[in-house]
Amino acid sequence: MKTLLENWILHDTDALIIFNNNAKVVYTNYAGEYLLSFVSPKEVYNTIIGYAPTSPDFRYVKHEFVFGEFVYDYALIGYDNYDEIGVKFYKRLTEKSCKVQLILEPINLYLVIDLARTYVFIDKDVTFVDEFDPDVANILFNQEVVVEIFKLLYSALKNNSIIKTVVKIRIGEYIIIDHKKHKLLEITLFAKDIQRIHINYENIKVEFLPDKISVLFPFITQ
Repeated sequence: MKTLLENWILHDTDALIIFNNNAKVVYTNYAGEYLLSFVSPKEVYNTIIGYAPTSPDFRYVKHEFVFGEFVYDYALIGYDNYDEIGVKFYKRLTEKSCKVQLILEPINLYLVIDLARTYVFIDKDVTFVDEFDPDVANILFNQEVVVEIFKLLYSALKNNSIIKTVVKIRIGEYIIIDHKKHKLLEITLFAKDIQRIHINYENIKVEFLPDKISVLFPFITQ
């Protein structure tokens, strides 16, 4: 059984990867595993070696690391022996700018979630575990888009008997739409069996990981 610290590292949303000196992966958390499903370990290894300390130590590197669609603002690279080297990539925490004007409608987010569940699991016995922030129930967004997204999300989890849903504000990030700054709403769905499907809507980020689906979209209230 893993300790709390081990589970915390495993579920960290920043990618952590440890290599041996032959560029083979000896450890990765879920975010690192997701990155390596699109990028070869050799490419990541060759990139970080150029920024590593010259002797056993740990070094923060301010640099834009780009691997396909993955963009990181900086990384912690280090080692305490010459057999292994580790890297932790940190996601960009800067503002995001969007030029598209949204059709905004009042939405009760938790009602939408309930409707999507009813639609997807109408003939199935599923246990839902919820952690909802009551302060983010009512938002402004395109209602048709939000309903469709949650139908797709729960459809990707239709083979599960237990699904956990967490709704909260993402700390440290925001988005600019029509010159207005908005916080980001983070919805995370945890399940054992996740089918990766294509979900692509402007202003909304959906990320599939081995044990969860993470969704970010603007928290607009006025």
